Order: sequence, then structure tokens, then C-alpha cells
Amino acid sequence: MTATGAPDDGGKGRLLTAGTLTYTRGGLIALFGWLLWGDFVFQLMESVIPNLLPLILKEHGASNQAISIIVGTIAMVANAVMNPVISYRSDRCRSRWGRRRPYIIFSTPFVVLFLAAIPFGPEILALLEKLPGVSTLLASSPVTPILLMFGFLVVGFQIFNMFISAVYYYLIPDVVPGECLGRFYGLFRLVGVGTGAVFNYFILGHAETWMREIFVGIALVYGVCILLMCWRVKEGEYPPPADESHGHWWSGIRNYFQECYGHAYYWWVFLAYSCLGWAGLVGMFRVFFAREEMGLTLEELGQTIAASSVLVALLAYPFGILLDRWGSHRTLITAFLVSVPLALLMFFFTSSKWSFVAWTILREVPWALAALALAKWTVDVYPRDRYGQFGSAGALFSSLGAIVIGPLGGLFIDWSGSYRYLLVWQAGFLTVGIIAALVVHRRWQALGGESSYRAP
Repeated sequence: MTATGAPDDGGKGRLLTAGTLTYTRGGLIALFGWLLWGDFVFQLMESVIPNLLPLILKEHGASNQAISIIVGTIAMVANAVMNPVISYRSDRCRSRWGRRRPYIIFSTPFVVLFLAAIPFGPEILALLEKLPGVSTLLASSPVTPILLMFGFLVVGFQIFNMFISAVYYYLIPDVVPGECLGRFYGLFRLVGVGTGAVFNYFILGHAETWMREIFVGIALVYGVCILLMCWRVKEGEYPPPADESHGHWWSGIRNYFQECYGHAYYWWVFLAYSCLGWAGLVGMFRVFFAREEMGLTLEELGQTIAASSVLVALLAYPFGILLDRWGSHRTLITAFLVSVPLALLMFFFTSSKWSFVAWTILREVPWALAALALAKWTVDVYPRDRYGQFGSAGALFSSLGAIVIGPLGGLFIDWSGSYRYLLVWQAGFLTVGIIAALVVHRRWQALGGESSYRAP
């Protein structure tokens, strides 16, 4: 692996740099190993709540609405409220541990504690009810005490986990050299697929008999491994944070919105970033398209999705190489340009279950490439010193848009009278994504392009 213009490592190969950090080939391999291992345990931990907590809640009489609130809504609220604040402060943090790792190190013990405590909610509740006045207070609540307890534990988990999930992905562009960022994201994608396979194949099937052991075991493994990663992965030195207004507690909020949403260029960036996710909002209807209109069984649909996942996993690293060579702008626009006609071809020419299977697997290729390109594309267009801040602003833009646009997807399917029209919906939003990405690319070139880009 080489880097043009980088210093030479005594004849052993050129050094690669990320800010003030310098890596030999061996050092880069070690960096990749620790970051990917951290991603594996992080995603393993993140798999527990959505997959296993509903089983616990159902066992204790929770309604579907209560399950959706505890499992999903709490996380979305925590993300909307805390992510911008944490991201903003993380960009401006300066410590001997860097600007990202302090948040991860501080929060990890609390994440471990709350995650491990969740399946012991009934025992914790029984202890609390022995305290004076607690039983009376719980009895007056319209929500059953056990659901209150589970809700409290999940809120605690989500609050501290937000400190980690908000900054973990910002650590990557801070420490990984830009020349091989695409390759890293390709491996990152491969690890994500592998984590899902490990959890579903080796762990999920034992949930009913080993529920508590799974929660505690994964929590402890996560805590030990993520702290080891923070010890082994070093951050470099950062320039002093940008000047900001002082004197009022809301000055940071004002700066955040002025910087992120006060320039038309970033509105186009956020739009291009969001279109892939908005196109996927109707993906929940694919099961009905497959089963009711194409005649697939759920088993056949599952096998089709699994085959798509295997193909994407095999292509992840080659796609990363392509991304490093082509650049994120060209790769993203190409992936969008290929995805639109494939969606329309599937709309017009899917007439049997086997044509559905073939088109579904084929369409996953450019879709996966677009998702991979977006990860590096945001690194290339956001201000590097405020990457977390702008990353959270893009996610907030996308999430708020999804809240408004999501219900319209169901109305669109109802109006069309066929689940096939989800492909038209997706082609439409991907077309908007092409336009937005082209506008961004033109402006990006005007701001210096590959050689001297300076984010506004």
C-alpha cells in the first residue's frame, strides 16, 4: 500500500498519515484489526436490545405499543435530543486521550451496567418496592411497575450508549488515512454482515433458555473489548477548536444551527445523503410484494435476502478498493445512476417468483455500493474539524424527513393499488439523490476539489 508524497519507512514502504498520526504497513493492519474488532463487539451489543428485549417484555405482559415505545421510540428520542449536542462537544473536545475516546471510555461502564441489568428488572423492582413509599408511588402510576422498571433501565442504557454511538463512527476518519478509507469501510461492511450472522446463528436460538446469560455475557465482552480498543487505537493532535460565542448556555445550539443549516451547500449535501434512506422507507412492503404478488414463501424470501447478503459481503472489500480509486463522488453518482434503471426494469419485467429473486439480488449490488460510498462521501464534504457536528446534522435532517415522508410511502402504495410501485418510489428518490449529488459535486470542485477542497 502506498501513499503519494508520504515519507518513506526506511525502505520498508511508504508511510500513511491521518492528521498527525503516521502508520507503517504493520501499524495500519493493527489499526484496522482493533477498529474492526471494536465494530464487531459494538454491533453485537447493539443487536441485543431490538432482538431480545421484545421477548422479555412480551413475557411480562407488554402490549405491542408498549414494546414499540420501549424498544424503538426511546432510542429515537435519545438520538434526536442528544446526538447533536454530543457530536458538537466532541468536535471541540481536547484531551490527552483525544476528542472521541474520552466519551467512549466514560460511557462504557454505564452501558455495561444497564445492559446487564435489563433482564433482572423483576428482581430490581422487588428490591425497590421494599423501600418506604415506593410501592405506593408505583401503584399510583397508570403504567404497570414492571414496565416502568424496564423503561427506566432502557432509558439509562440508551442515554449512555448514545455517547458511544454518536462518536464511535467519527473516530474512524480521525485515525484512518484517507487513501485507504474506502477499503476500511468495505471491511467495515463485511464485519457488519458477519456480526449479524454470528448473532442470528449462534446466539438468537438460545435466547429463551439463556436470556440473562446472553445479556450479561455480551455486556461484559463488549465492555472489556471496547476499552481495549480505546487503549490500543491512538488519536493524534488536533488544532484548537474554532472560535464560538460564549456567555450563554444556548450559544452552542445557535452555532450548531448557523454552521450546519446556514449554508445552501449543506442543504444539498443533506438531501443527497438522505435520499438513499428515504428510498428505503418502503422496503417494509417488500415482503408483501414477494408473497402476495410474486408467490414467494417467507422461506424463499429469506433465502433470497440471505443470498443478497452473501453477495454484498463478497463484494464489500473490492468495492472499497473501487471507492479509493474512483473517489466518493464518482462512485456515489455511478451507484445512483445504476440503481434507478434497475428499479424501473424490475418494475416492468418482474413477472414470476424467479424473476423477482434475480432482480432483487442484482439490485442489491449498486444499492450496497451507494451505501458504502456515502460513508466516505460525507468525510470528503464535511469540514474535517467539525465532522461529528455535521454528521449529526445530516442524520437529524434525514430522520426528521423520514418522520414526514415515511407515512406518505404507505399512502402511495395504497393509492397505486400494488406493492410493485415501491420500486417507482425508490427510483424517484434515487433520482432526486442523483440531482443533489451532482450539485454537490459541482460545488465541491469549485471549492478546490480533490487537491485543495476547503469546506465552507
